[in-house]
Amino acid sequence: MQLYSVRSLSSVATKLLYAMVSWIRKRDLHILTVGVHTYSSDARFAALHADGSDEWTLRVAPAQPRDSGVYECQVSTEPKISLSFRLTVVVSKAEILSGPELFVRAGSDINLTCVAKYAPDPPSFIYWYRGEQVVNYAQRGGISVETEQRTRTSRLLIARAAPHDSGNYTCAPSSSESASVIVHVLSGERPAAMQSSCPPPPSLNRIIFIATTILAASATKNRRDVLFPLILYITYSFLQVIGIVVLVLAIFSIRHVHYSFISMSEMR
Repeated sequence: MQLYSVRSLSSVATKLLYAMVSWIRKRDLHILTVGVHTYSSDARFAALHADGSDEWTLRVAPAQPRDSGVYECQVSTEPKISLSFRLTVVVSKAEILSGPELFVRAGSDINLTCVAKYAPDPPSFIYWYRGEQVVNYAQRGGISVETEQRTRTSRLLIARAAPHDSGNYTCAPSSSESASVIVHVLSGERPAAMQSSCPPPPSLNRIIFIATTILAASATKNRRDVLFPLILYITYSFLQVIGIVVLVLAIFSIRHVHYSFISMSEMR
């Protein structure tokens, strides 16, 4: 990371042959460099200046987030000439768009996309790891990687995934912190972890059971004994599927109308 004084300030310094240029960290007013000499115990700071050049440079390498802040370039004239610069150090991090965990069905494709965020320059390479090993393209067919340096993006595609393809996959750009995702390849037609969060519709057997119970309750005098299993069944179904609430309300509505009709008949 480098901070450069602007050309207008540098040109003034060249006219003053005996002027001295200093860099100061404004946070604690610490003098970092005077001329080409460093006055900091932190070896990451250094002043760069070529003989005959009108450019003075403060180099911070490697830069760290704690180095963010305001730095001031001062020229030892009377009155003093100075110019401030704000340095912001951003940590470049990789991100895998699928999230921390991915569930795929055996036989389908694993498609992982990694983006190197906040990287000042495109990474020279992006490696993919499975566990501690670099993804081996020769180990099996159907594995490919596409890297776009301009967009700082890399895509790992594993065709026809099998359960042994499960594991921890890591994207490691050359200039960014790595990111990982745990991939689960599940066997079976419909693994539980991949099922939709929407409740399934009531099965035909469930509808037949409820309808039969209602008819039995209508045909017998001791309706409480007949309806008790229905109440238990509805309660259990309600805990499994929220959608059964609509059906329960409909049943109780039918019961209310039926009991009202019976009461009116007995009164007559």
